[in-house]
Amino acid sequence: MAAVQESDLALARATDLVAMLRRGEIGAEELLDLHLARVAQVNPPINAVVALDVDRARAAARRFDAKSAQEASGLLGGLLGGLPMTVKETWGAQGMRTTVGLPFLADNVSAEDSQPVARLRAEGAVIFGKTNVPIGGADHQTANPIYGLTRNPWDLSRTVGGSSGGAAAALATGLTSLELGSDIGGSIRIPAHMCGLFGHKGSYGLIPTLGHVPPMPGVPVEPELSVAGPMARNAADLELGLDALTRAGPQVPASRHERLADFRVAIWTGELPYAASAETRAALDSLADALSATGATVSTTARPGFDPASSLETYLRSLFSIVLGGQDFRVGEPERATLGHDALWYADVLEQCASGAGPSIQALAQARMALKAAWRTFFQSWDVIVCPVFPTTAFEHDLSGEGIGAQLHRRRRFDGADHVYLSQLSWPSLATVADLPSTVVPVPRGVGELPLGLQLIGPAMEDRTPIRLAALLEAELGYRFRAPPALA
Repeated sequence: MAAVQESDLALARATDLVAMLRRGEIGAEELLDLHLARVAQVNPPINAVVALDVDRARAAARRFDAKSAQEASGLLGGLLGGLPMTVKETWGAQGMRTTVGLPFLADNVSAEDSQPVARLRAEGAVIFGKTNVPIGGADHQTANPIYGLTRNPWDLSRTVGGSSGGAAAALATGLTSLELGSDIGGSIRIPAHMCGLFGHKGSYGLIPTLGHVPPMPGVPVEPELSVAGPMARNAADLELGLDALTRAGPQVPASRHERLADFRVAIWTGELPYAASAETRAALDSLADALSATGATVSTTARPGFDPASSLETYLRSLFSIVLGGQDFRVGEPERATLGHDALWYADVLEQCASGAGPSIQALAQARMALKAAWRTFFQSWDVIVCPVFPTTAFEHDLSGEGIGAQLHRRRRFDGADHVYLSQLSWPSLATVADLPSTVVPVPRGVGELPLGLQLIGPAMEDRTPIRLAALLEAELGYRFRAPPALA
């Protein structure tokens, strides 16, 4: 097979690869070898794929090839029959290490697959490796003491986002055909945005998360807010991934609409409740104009009926209670004197969540129920709301210190204003705190511009609606994946 054909296959749609496998135009082991060779060639400077499971993957690929030689079936081997893919390092995969970059988990080998990984294997996925994450899965940069730093293929000095950062870099460079991410603080959506991809944060409860770390290995709980979801280079592959992850569970209803002109889309433009760069605001305005021209019903003023500041606080207190509950977290007076006023507010929230001194679990649950009710009312009139994923495009690495405590001291400066690092959770929080699905779509960009994505938030348990809108934006308005310049 010629090198150009190999490159084309590496960046091909997963849906097309599955079709080729079913037709016998390529073998599963051949396709696996192509991806392994590409990892060996392309991965070193990026450091996206950090662990391989070649023997198990090769055995799975050979089983698929043996079956396909004996029988012809429309769904031979499941929805993903023979497709090589990687999964985020936080997901347990039998016989592989699951460390989340934490040194004390360096020798933790999963005895069984996490539930989403088991579902993917049941649908015929050939899982050949794992992709890098931040330490503890808790940063918008992907680096840890075990596997090191993952770099953005668009600019090696910049972050890939987190915590599904290695997953995003692997997809953007054709190291994998599909990815399984997880999201509690934008961990699917932010990396997709920063690497020019499609990513889908599933509705809470739609896809099981047992076997994800955190929580600690062997703790059989599914934390609130935390979800699974597919990441891909196009919207059709997102839907393929969603199908594979949900076929064994609750069925997802069809999209509310199939034509762009039938969608009712609110776009969060004008005065924004959270910080966003000028180019991000311009992308929102551009989408509003483009959608209006298609005949879709568009509003730049429709909003859900709640205070965004209260929504953010409810999210942060819920998140930090999950992440820090029962742990010791204190910011001493000498350290407090070095923090800005905005960072002090985050420090207070963190301390209260760690000690249990803030609002009760019941109070937070009631606040979240009120937010969900407001969103339900909103989605009676609107199908999707579009807003930023993140305040800016990918930023230069700032790995000063480790953990949330260190993030209190980091600052981000853009458009002449200074922002506390943890405020970057604001835009992802909107969907997460209310258990809503959210699909990231890359916007058209000029030559030399870094990727930028927008998130399409849809009604709870109606995940196909934002994914379908993403597919229509891709097909009709050019909101699609571009390969990084080195690979184009």
